[in-house]
Amino acid sequence: MATMATIFERIGPAMIADPERSCVVVTRCGLITGLVATGLAALAVPAGAATSAVAKFRQEVYPTLEKHCFKCHGPEKQKSGLRLDTLSPDLLKERRAAETWRDVRNAVNLGEMPPDDEPPLGDGDRRALIGWLNTQIDEAIQAQRQAGSGVVLRRLNRFEYSNTMGDLLGIADDYARDLPPDSLSREGFKNNGASQGFSDMQLENYLRVARDALSRVIVSEPEPPIFRERFTEPFKDKGYGPWSATLGRTGTFVASMNEYPKSGEFLVRIKAHAVPHEKMGYPQLSVCVGYRADVSAPFRELGRVDVTSAETQTFEYRGRIEQFPLPVRVQKKYNGLKIWLRNVYNNGTHPESVEPFKVPTAQILIPEKLVDPKDYLTFPQIVIESVEFEGPLFAQWPPAEHRNILFDSARRDRDESAYAHEVLTHFMTRAFRRPVAAEEVKNYFSYYQKIRAQSDSLERALREALAMVLISPDFLYLVETAAPDGRRWLNNHELASRLSYFLTATMPDRELRRLADDGKLVEADTLRRQTRRLLADERSGQLVEHFTDQWLDLGAVDRVAINPEYYPDFDNARKADMRHETQHFFAELLHQDLSALNLLDSDFAMLNEPLARLYGLTGPKGIRFERVALKPDDHRGGLLAQGAFLLGNSTGNDSHAIKRAVWIRKRLLDDPPAPPPPNVPVLDAVSPHFARLPIRAQMELHRKDPACADCHRNIDPWGIALEGYGADARWRDRILRKEKVGDLLQDVLIGVETDAVMPGGDAVSGIDALKRYLLEHKRKQFARALTSRLLAYSLGRSLELGDETTVDELTQQFTKNDYNLGKLIEGIVVSEPFRTK
Repeated sequence: MATMATIFERIGPAMIADPERSCVVVTRCGLITGLVATGLAALAVPAGAATSAVAKFRQEVYPTLEKHCFKCHGPEKQKSGLRLDTLSPDLLKERRAAETWRDVRNAVNLGEMPPDDEPPLGDGDRRALIGWLNTQIDEAIQAQRQAGSGVVLRRLNRFEYSNTMGDLLGIADDYARDLPPDSLSREGFKNNGASQGFSDMQLENYLRVARDALSRVIVSEPEPPIFRERFTEPFKDKGYGPWSATLGRTGTFVASMNEYPKSGEFLVRIKAHAVPHEKMGYPQLSVCVGYRADVSAPFRELGRVDVTSAETQTFEYRGRIEQFPLPVRVQKKYNGLKIWLRNVYNNGTHPESVEPFKVPTAQILIPEKLVDPKDYLTFPQIVIESVEFEGPLFAQWPPAEHRNILFDSARRDRDESAYAHEVLTHFMTRAFRRPVAAEEVKNYFSYYQKIRAQSDSLERALREALAMVLISPDFLYLVETAAPDGRRWLNNHELASRLSYFLTATMPDRELRRLADDGKLVEADTLRRQTRRLLADERSGQLVEHFTDQWLDLGAVDRVAINPEYYPDFDNARKADMRHETQHFFAELLHQDLSALNLLDSDFAMLNEPLARLYGLTGPKGIRFERVALKPDDHRGGLLAQGAFLLGNSTGNDSHAIKRAVWIRKRLLDDPPAPPPPNVPVLDAVSPHFARLPIRAQMELHRKDPACADCHRNIDPWGIALEGYGADARWRDRILRKEKVGDLLQDVLIGVETDAVMPGGDAVSGIDALKRYLLEHKRKQFARALTSRLLAYSLGRSLELGDETTVDELTQQFTKNDYNLGKLIEGIVVSEPFRTK
């Protein structure tokens, strides 16, 4: 990697001449090249051992493969893209070949090879093949463990970068909004160093974000005036209505301010009470900030909360004014900053308005008739008593975020240069997440001095110098150098960063930094205590959110459009609830020390009022997710009955048995089926009355094609058993299909069939039987799959053959500890792969 001294020596003059182009100059001078990781470490293997293994393969194993495998995985045909006749038998030198041979062994052990319609392996052939594979794979594992993993510099992904910027600068914001999307690893993770890229444009965005953020944090203007407003009656905005302090099915309270701050933190305080409806949920108060344009209202929601009491409640919301749409000061027709308050509770009988000042005309009530809301109480209501606005908020000027960087120091007035050097050292230590050497600070300080010579203030010069810190590889990457002769143990500060980004997706906090500075974090007991501390911290919600989102592909719900012709009353707002349902469920298991087997089946669900209503269950009365006990006939419990999985693996018109089956095998069992061949035929939807056939009969037609039969034999049953759920995730006993009759589509209702025969011959019927099958026959495979996924996520890389022993040990501990997620995470943190490079 090019040193920062070299980079600054090259780009310093160019930055001074044209700071706006400095990021491009940095890129062209080799910064991106410097970030490219080195190749995999070479394995030192005795030549004699490799020769002996290859000779044994030729004599004892090759004939078995030729007899049983080359028909489907040889020169003429390569099912699933696998060709064995040319696959290297030297597992010590060929890492990719070793991974493939490991998959071959797993397939043979699971009985998937040879397939059922081919002659089985004889005892002698099986012993020869498995014996050779076991020996060679074990040797490859040991060699890779000694050599260590490849050196992969892992960049902060979007949410890690945004969280880190917020913690470092003291202002929370979406700093990654202009960055390109993160690439996914083969496991579906966004923090895998090998799948990350970097471009000139990306570096330009990083620099622009850094400069903009620092211009808000480090202030140079005088103390601004504080604006305070109080409203007890709504502003009568132009256009639609009604404008009212009583918010029911309709009604909007508007607060309008002609004078307001242009930047800084603000507070909105609301006093309100509810007029509840005993048969409905709590009314929900939505607070939006923005402005009125001629035909639209650009706004952003500041917050949403249940109003639960008939007594006065006080709600406070804080935000940064510059993060909300602001009106043009010369705008006259709809002047002023607006705060809109609405009741957005939806019992499924009315659509939610797209804009806060628009309400469908047919639903407008006459405000005068709402003098006594109880006389017309067909909907839970909110009565707004007062709305207060205050901003900008600061205890003293400059504000705290400024003083955290440009801190008080005796050097400031006595020796400005010495003070700037002190500021840079302190900031770099936090930004790089480790102590910084004097030579490193010198490079940035030299750049600061050049900028200061042309700058009219200390603040402006420091902003530019600190922006360079924020585009440094030491900030953007988790820099962990590898030992030239193999694996090495991480030092205290590297371990602090790895632990913090695993559990909280941001930089180490004060306690982790202190322990790292004291040299105590590398101790196993200290690591365990810190792991428990961070898991108990609310910031561990980042682990829950991002791990579940990526492991289980919860974002699939947003890629599927529910067809209103099939589900006319489905509310798309439930998609976000479905995603949160799974995240809250995982969090409940983690924080309440419950068995991870609940992911396969549970006697409770995590629901809020809208989602419980969608599922036809009685549950919470508000938008907050709560634990709800389930009865056997509720048809819920575990991941397979949750909306994110069911809707995300559907067509939007109907369920999709294949997508659901592949998801189970890939996400829960780490046994993804091979991708379909490019010429795979589609389901024969042109057959007469095809729409009237249950999915099992449709799939049987599909399996008549020999190209499809082998794969679908081990896929279809997993999805057929889940036909009791439609694309909207609701339980059903009839399936709506559309059949073409002439030029028209005609509705067809067919019964639900869920009978299936699982691989191995076990018969199941419906989701309850499928969950029992998973618990009885696949719990060990599930435990190992979950362990592998958590370990890969924690390391920020794909697992290799050398990790097999660790996965086995962690899985055994996980099982012994009653599948406790917290203890599994502790085990990962103190494992050798987590603590080494």
